[in-house]
Amino acid sequence: MYKHNDFNKEFLLQPVVKINEELESEFIKQISSIDHDLIEYYKKLDFENPSFYQLSCETLPIGYVKTFIQNKYRILTEIFIVQNFRELGLGTFVLNSIREEVKKEDMPLRTVTLPSDRIAKNFYEASGITARVLLMEEKRDKPRFRS
Repeated sequence: MYKHNDFNKEFLLQPVVKINEELESEFIKQISSIDHDLIEYYKKLDFENPSFYQLSCETLPIGYVKTFIQNKYRILTEIFIVQNFRELGLGTFVLNSIREEVKKEDMPLRTVTLPSDRIAKNFYEASGITARVLLMEEKRDKPRFRS
């Protein structure tokens, strides 16, 4: 469990067996605005050895993290924080907490992000994570950007 105190509140990131369904549905809804077909494909992927973490403010669930192990890497596939709690430094707290977990496992960390998701791309790059491989496909007519 990781704790962060700010704004006279205590924020906790702790492992959970299952992700809060309302939070996961909100993430899928928001990210689907980028590319519905790609998100449908993503939702069907079978990630082995998943680990889930829930972010709470006091007792209110406000976010989550999804990771899994692939080969020798811990893959971070989702960080989600509800809109009212964004831009408060909680994403950085969550990412740094996951980095601490990964250090304990002695594994490198990788993330999965849509190239058109500028919010996630900019967040990861500002946190010292950079693209190593790009999955390319034919250009689509519909622009794919999250606002």
